[in-house]
Amino acid sequence: MKLPRPFLLATFAFAAACPALLLAADAAKSVTGYWEGTVTGQRGELPFAIEFVAAGDNVWKGTAECLPQGVRGFAFDSTKVEGAAVEFALIGLPGDPRFKGQLAADGATLAGDMTQGDNVMPFRLSRTPKPAPKPDLHAVPAKGEPGQGLAGQWRGSIKPIPGVELRLQGNFEAGADGKLTGHLLSLDQGGAQIPIETLTEKDGAVQIDAPRIRGGFSGQLNADGSEIAGEWSQGGRSTPLVFKRLPAKG
Repeated sequence: MKLPRPFLLATFAFAAACPALLLAADAAKSVTGYWEGTVTGQRGELPFAIEFVAAGDNVWKGTAECLPQGVRGFAFDSTKVEGAAVEFALIGLPGDPRFKGQLAADGATLAGDMTQGDNVMPFRLSRTPKPAPKPDLHAVPAKGEPGQGLAGQWRGSIKPIPGVELRLQGNFEAGADGKLTGHLLSLDQGGAQIPIETLTEKDGAVQIDAPRIRGGFSGQLNADGSEIAGEWSQGGRSTPLVFKRLPAKG
């Protein structure tokens, strides 16, 4: 598994390339609400969702989510509607992708192209009722469970770039000879399993090596064995990572 450079990030813009199909007032009304859809790139379709909220006269704010890329509830506040054209920006996310699209005459869909650098990718959004919140089964606990050794389940998150958070889970076992084995799961990327080649703990110092993704972790187990604080490294970059021990099953 490779932690990818997110492509649905940074500035998004919608602009019409054809005559407006809606009056400005109708378009403004139509853009408010919750939308779900996809961007189609070279690797296939990437799901994302947007919610527009009216914030004044011809002013909108909103949030965007792209869960496979670790983007959840990213706030934006620079939406512009002109006829059937819509523009908005996600300031603070890297990559500077821009959306240009057109609201359908019935206000039910919003479609066009997303550009990022030299790449152009079509997108399509459909208005849909906002889903009710669901329990986050992959949440990182505020505190870990005290314990001894590394055997068990651990969970933490990394922020490889601003605005993106990817959660990792470590499943570790200790053999009869004391040798540690295990694997990592990338919870926000379909639960992809990451093999661990080396897993060691000595005097509280923890080392994880995952050469198949050119990744690794170095950290220190705290006094009560509930957390391992350190750095995740991959592809020449590093980011803080704190693993929290999960309660034992059953």
